[in-house]
Amino acid sequence: MLAARHGLKERKGVSPEGLPERYLYSPDMAYRYGFGRWWGDEDLATTDVWVLLNPATGDTEQRRRPTLERCITRSREAGHSGLVIVNLFAHRHTDPKTLQQVAHPVGPANDDALRRLTAAATRTIVAWGAAGGLYGRSRAVAPLLDRPLCLGTTRRGEPRHPLYVAADAPLKPWVAPAS
Repeated sequence: MLAARHGLKERKGVSPEGLPERYLYSPDMAYRYGFGRWWGDEDLATTDVWVLLNPATGDTEQRRRPTLERCITRSREAGHSGLVIVNLFAHRHTDPKTLQQVAHPVGPANDDALRRLTAAATRTIVAWGAAGGLYGRSRAVAPLLDRPLCLGTTRRGEPRHPLYVAADAPLKPWVAPAS
């Protein structure tokens, strides 16, 4: 539905473990609006949605990514069938600092992707880290998210990144920082 609505490119892949993956890109590949991996049913009703900061330029195929592995472990341990990763900023780059140098780091279809995917998922886990306050983005996105959970918050109220919390950190409701 998102692909047709926004003219996006859907791509299928396979993880290093042979699991199905799906990607949703802008036609010019500058933005990635979603990435999913499933070890069970490919059904959003049994899938976690993780909201991170921004996607890297590479795909996850044939390459291990520590953040992805941490998210997968938590979703699997919760008994869910897969995960979808979306981001505050859909612009693809390996260095999040470049978000300040890009004219449109959010991407034209990103808010729609965030709204639709989180509404359909079992759980929404926000985990973008301290940089989520850039351009007031975390506060702007908060109303789009369906019952967001987090792994704790920074001093400024941003949800902690999964690599910087204990593996057994409990999930708790997230409320956007006031300022």
